Amino acid sequence: MTRSSRAVLAALALAVAPAQAVVLTGEVRAIDAQLILTPQSNSSPVVIRYYVPEGERVKKGDVVLRIDPGQSASRIPDLEAQIEQGRAKDAKDVAELQVKAVEAEMALVDAEAELATAKLDATIPPDLISGLDYDRHQGELDRTTREVALKRKELDAARIAVQRRIEDGRLQIEKLVLQRDYHAALVRTSEVVADRDGVVVHGFNNNWIGGRIDEGSSTMPGSKAGEVVSSGRMNVRAWALEPDRRGLAVGQPVELTFDALPGRKVPGKIEFISGAPDRRPEWGEGRYFTLDITLDSAALSLMPGMSVRVVARPPAAAAGKENAR
Repeated sequence: MTRSSRAVLAALALAVAPAQAVVLTGEVRAIDAQLILTPQSNSSPVVIRYYVPEGERVKKGDVVLRIDPGQSASRIPDLEAQIEQGRAKDAKDVAELQVKAVEAEMALVDAEAELATAKLDATIPPDLISGLDYDRHQGELDRTTREVALKRKELDAARIAVQRRIEDGRLQIEKLVLQRDYHAALVRTSEVVADRDGVVVHGFNNNWIGGRIDEGSSTMPGSKAGEVVSSGRMNVRAWALEPDRRGLAVGQPVELTFDALPGRKVPGKIEFISGAPDRRPEWGEGRYFTLDITLDSAALSLMPGMSVRVVARPPAAAAGKENAR
């Protein structure tokens, strides 16, 4: 038998070989649920300082998870105290400067009154008074004129000092307020708040640490820490390796078995297949397509996070099994 004949026979054997069932790994997901994502942080991994116990019911607006915000939580009261102290000190300093401005204004009024008197005296004709008195009046006019100019400058400087102190105090207070708001924002972003009424379900670590995520656990920022489930509607999220994708299609029936419900087999149907594969580093170097599978979960006691074994048989095999039933 020639080499080309053997190649043809091998190709024919592959063509007529029965298609194999595709076995996938998946997990139960709640359809009406809020994802609880670990807040972002400058460090990684982060420690969960507070986490509502699993199975506890929460209301919209409740804090369900909090990570350590660092020194921000302790900085906020200190900054609040500095803001209050700064405002009190600013008010005291401004009041003192305003008193000095009032005193400068009064001194200017007195100087202007002396200038008015000196002007009257300086208008007396020299032939009506002695030459000595005339020279004294002219000198007093010159002195009071310079005194008024000096007092006017002092009043302007006092008023400028008041405005400068008000502006400096405002800038300093704004700086402290910005710092307080920054640390308050860090504290807020370190919390996850429920956006609906529901039951908290904890997730599992998908990194090298492993295990269920609870209060005190270390996890990666941005990773899924759990869900707030608001109803009982469930579906299955499964993942298929790139080579298995060709044996799968939207609308294809599948068979589901749950580790937590041994002996129970439930029919399902592929509702969605992602257009491109993604990497899952915790599973190795392979790339996986994401599948969403619908099922009738009304008669099952399912919880989000349950592991699922998905068997997708070829259409011909699936039809033969249905006929056998």
